[in-house]
Order: sequence, then C-alpha cells, then structure tokens
Amino acid sequence: MKSETKMEMEAKARIKGMVCRRCIETVKEIFMDAGFNVSGIDLGQVSYTSPTADASLKEVSRRLEEEGFSLLDDKQSRTVAWVKELVEEHLSGSDHANHNFSQMVTEALHTDYGTVSALFSQTEGITLEQYLIRRRVGKVQDLLKNSDLSFTEIAFRLNYSSVHHLSNQFRKVTGLSPSQYREKI
Repeated sequence: MKSETKMEMEAKARIKGMVCRRCIETVKEIFMDAGFNVSGIDLGQVSYTSPTADASLKEVSRRLEEEGFSLLDDKQSRTVAWVKELVEEHLSGSDHANHNFSQMVTEALHTDYGTVSALFSQTEGITLEQYLIRRRVGKVQDLLKNSDLSFTEIAFRLNYSSVHHLSNQFRKVTGLSPSQYREKI
C-alpha cells in the first residue's frame, strides 16, 4: 500500500481594489481566517498555500467583496490590476518616476499603450489618464495632510511640471486649491 501525502502547492491570487497598506492587512486577514497560509502579499497580489481541505476560495471571494475587493480571474482584469500597480509604482517615487507613464506601461506590459488605455476605460468606466490624475491628486492630499513639504517640493516629488500644474489638477479634482485644502485640514 502506497502512502499518499498531500503536497502543498503555492498559488497566487490577484485582487482588485488593493491600494494601500491597510488593504494589504485586510486581505491577509481574510485569507488567513479562511484557512490559507499567506506566504507573500503585495498590492494586488497574494501568494498562499492551502494546508486544509476546508480552505475555500469561494469564502475568500465573498469576504473580499464585502470589503470592496474582488478576486481577478480573467486576463483583462489582471491587466487592469497590473496597470493600477504600475500607477502606484509610478507615483511612489521609484526609478520609473522620471519615465513617461505611457512608455512605462508599454514596456512593462509589452502592449501598445492605446490598447491598454482602451481596455482600462472599458473595464473601469474611467480613462486611464483620469485614474492617474485622481491617484496623483490623492498623493498630493496625503502629503498635504501628513507632511510639512512645500508645494514646490510636492510638485517635484510627484513629477509635476510646475506648482501651477499641480494646483490646476488639484482644483479640478477637489474643487479647492492646495492652499485651501491645507488650511481646511
């Protein structure tokens, strides 16, 4: 009689809606509560093993949706998730921050930017450019709340061409100037 042992296989799941450290903690907790061992987690992706037969991705999917996330299972959704990760990388001040964003997307995904942009718009209901602007303004808001950086320093850090450009985008998205926003908080 042959003894059978079940080998744990590491799997990866892509998650839509992860945009911050708090999201990472929430998703990790959901996977662990469902019986999965989380071996790695980053924005948009979880690496895990399932040591028990009771661990269920259906339960994870249900709980993720309750928290505003979702499991990605098709190629288009995965592409959109990768683009969102690239946006965050671009805005984080990494080595790519000085690159043109469209060039960065094209190089990373080996796909024409127009194709990726059209897919993003179709899937998300917002253009990739609008999404990038909103995330960038969100970063400005975070810096205005949590730092004493000047507007010039913030513009430089987020690769704006000028403080005037930063102010115009900020006002279009929030309805306030950066000065008004900082005063308000």
